[in-house]
Amino acid sequence: MKWGIPMWKWFKRFIVLVIVLFFAMVALLIPDKIDSQDQLKNVPTQTSLVDLVQAGIGGTSLSSGSLSTEINLDSNQFRQVLKESIAESNDETLQNSTVELNDSYLTAKVPVSLGPIESTFSLDFTVSTNKEVILLDLAGAHLGRLPVPKSLVLPYLKKSIAQSSSGVRVVNNQIQLKLPEIGYEIEQATINNSKMKVKLNIPISLPTSW
Repeated sequence: MKWGIPMWKWFKRFIVLVIVLFFAMVALLIPDKIDSQDQLKNVPTQTSLVDLVQAGIGGTSLSSGSLSTEINLDSNQFRQVLKESIAESNDETLQNSTVELNDSYLTAKVPVSLGPIESTFSLDFTVSTNKEVILLDLAGAHLGRLPVPKSLVLPYLKKSIAQSSSGVRVVNNQIQLKLPEIGYEIEQATINNSKMKVKLNIPISLPTSW
């Protein structure tokens, strides 16, 4: 059976369309690569949360038997604090990932392989606190530049976190990150202009008699 000229033209157009769609999909799936120096496995631990708190002691105020102070973290400092919190984890995916403070969100970037295509899973979280625990609520997700529904992402997160030994857990669709215990309580944490402001209460013991 021979194809007529119109049929052959439609076939060629179909092939061209498939090729265009393939390259368009590749372009959408491949975002900027994670900088190797920002991967958690390569982040130095020169600054701990204790160091940041001690540096902020100069701006403390005393009330109700505790010291209140604020510390400000940029993306690099937060990565160092996070690495300290997950120091015992050997999860390769986690160690190859990174986090950054992006406008008013905390963004986690996880490398993923889609056959021959290397892409990045980006997760945007809003931040709240409960004592020494950072609470993360998923605000949005992208695979490369393609938006992904939260309903598809949350089961993946729960499974991945359950299989890791990172000290991170999921409770009622909320990710809970327990920070190192240094005798403080996080009163508030907010992200604005790609900076995280953390307000801490540090209990103090005063003598009952002099």
